[in-house]
Amino acid sequence: MINFFRRIRKKLADDNKPLKYMRYAIGEIVLVVIGILIALQINNWNENRQIQNQVNLQLKNLKTAIQSDIESHDRVLGMEGFRFHAIKYILEMAGETVRLYDYHYDEFPNQPRILWKKPIPKGWDKAYFDACFSAIDLGTVGSFINDKAIIEFGNSGLYSALNNPQLKSIINEYYLNAEMWFSGILWDNNLEITMKTKDLLENQYLIDLRRMSDIEDPIRLIRENKLIIIRLNTLLDKVSLTCETLVNSRKRAEQVMLAIDQELKE
Repeated sequence: MINFFRRIRKKLADDNKPLKYMRYAIGEIVLVVIGILIALQINNWNENRQIQNQVNLQLKNLKTAIQSDIESHDRVLGMEGFRFHAIKYILEMAGETVRLYDYHYDEFPNQPRILWKKPIPKGWDKAYFDACFSAIDLGTVGSFINDKAIIEFGNSGLYSALNNPQLKSIINEYYLNAEMWFSGILWDNNLEITMKTKDLLENQYLIDLRRMSDIEDPIRLIRENKLIIIRLNTLLDKVSLTCETLVNSRKRAEQVMLAIDQELKE
């Protein structure tokens, strides 16, 4: 294309002999400058494309990591959800009015687990009641947040090249909440209350959580010992907070994944 312009310029310069060489020289300079600008533009475009490809690769890695977070949440939520409904069932069968917070209780799963393989009963069921006490004995295991991908994203310097403020805000919010709720304090406190409840039942009231069937009237025992009621209510609060945290974190994770998908399509 530059040669094409050069031929036109040379012809125009030849029509005016006194200015021929001056026009030719100026034209050469202009063509060189245009060529440099075009080369720089192409080079910048190639570099930007390479950077965007690298950013997209980091986003895909981030999505994979967050998907593993969701799977971890679901595993723990399945166990903690069963524990929540088990403790709630024990208290209700004991005639207690269960105090609930403004949580998403309908999203706390209550599928049959290893301790109970039948459908969950709606009324009194001695076998299920026994299984509910065994659920207390399960303890709790913290969920796992895979932060390796976001750390790599930041260390690579590519996170600053992500030109989507809204996506950055969603990602930042997700990991800030994860740092706050999954740092270990919540899970340690949950486990502590679980162990105290188990210790109270086993050592003070001589109740083997795995052999509630040995107790002739377990409901009466619970009703007549307010300390058991108090401890079960405290444990229910902790377990429900754990479930709510998992539910909310899962929703934030899904929002991040949807936002990443949208970014990759554009």
